[in-house]
Amino acid sequence: MKRVLVSAALATLMVSAHAESTDRWFNTGMEWYEHPCGLSAFAKYGEDDTPAVRQAYFLTQKNPELCSKLFP
Repeated sequence: MKRVLVSAALATLMVSAHAESTDRWFNTGMEWYEHPCGLSAFAKYGEDDTPAVRQAYFLTQKNPELCSKLFP
């Protein structure tokens, strides 16, 4: 019985930890696949909430050709 309870507790913790991670820029923005710079930029900068990255995020939404320059 103890093993069942421990397993259930661990499963609950794993589900809640997984729910905290998201595929959205800054956890609240667009999904990574909706942004023109794609997965490579999201993987490097998706959770970096600095003003420079946020500015680049908004600039590249309107001008996708800037992706390689602003998200190297």
